[in-house]
Amino acid sequence: MLAGIMAGITWAAATLLLSRAVTVPLFNRDLEAAFLAPFVCAFFHDSLSCFWLWGQRLVAGQASTWKKWRKDYWWIVLAAAVGGPVGMSGYVLAVKFMGPALGAVACAIFPAVGAVLAYLILGEKLSLFRWLCLLASLAGVYGLSYSGQLTGDKLILGLACAIMCAGGWGLEAVILAKSFKGGIKTGQALQIRQTAAAAVSGMLLVTALQAGGFLGEIVTKGPSKLGLLLVGASGLATASYFCYYKAIEQVGPSKAMALNVTYAAWAFLFTVLAGSWDLVNWQTIFFASLVFAGSILTAADWRALFKRGDN
Repeated sequence: MLAGIMAGITWAAATLLLSRAVTVPLFNRDLEAAFLAPFVCAFFHDSLSCFWLWGQRLVAGQASTWKKWRKDYWWIVLAAAVGGPVGMSGYVLAVKFMGPALGAVACAIFPAVGAVLAYLILGEKLSLFRWLCLLASLAGVYGLSYSGQLTGDKLILGLACAIMCAGGWGLEAVILAKSFKGGIKTGQALQIRQTAAAAVSGMLLVTALQAGGFLGEIVTKGPSKLGLLLVGASGLATASYFCYYKAIEQVGPSKAMALNVTYAAWAFLFTVLAGSWDLVNWQTIFFASLVFAGSILTAADWRALFKRGDN
């Protein structure tokens, strides 16, 4: 139980650091830098997380994943290509346009999106009540647009990026579910996922976005506020991944997912405590709760979720 709660808390803390990273002066000097900011931050987030994981597995003597490559691992690479460049970039963009509190809440629909994609791709059944829960979570995201906190282009862009994030992470979850059926261990999957996500994001930045020079400039600058923020965010995110997988082992996937998605509530709380008291009104609290509850109830195994005990 504690591991699942810590997964949500650490991801929320990482979200706040990412929200500050995308607004450092380096990214405000011109339009190109402002455009590249979320993609660059997502790339460094996954890359640094990859290094954290490699270090942990080397210390634990578990760095043999790549020596015994299996065909099933390509499914994880595919999941990373979707979850990293699409999902993580969408998340950072949503946080940039909507702020850490509302951006995190809007992206919390990804379990519900994953459930729908599992229905479409894997043929997993969704009852009428689950469809209603999905509609409730989507209505909550829509309702956030009328909370008075967001207006104009930022609202439209933020919601579009939240949908991009939810689609990427939801599809990633479906692909990973298929790969785990082959007996792949979660530690191995996480190492491959972060390494592949960093590699794919880097290639897209250099080729599609022509950002090689900008990346080089950031790296050669040496220690900076941006670097410290990204190192901190990636470390917290890596801790969140470990806690989430530990929670899956301890209490099962349904309860673990429900605890993990509380990151949205924690991000909301941390943002308010940091000084954004204007977020506290009945509209944001009601619609955020609707997103939160609807998403969990769409994807979770209710019997396992409300079952007493840890299993």
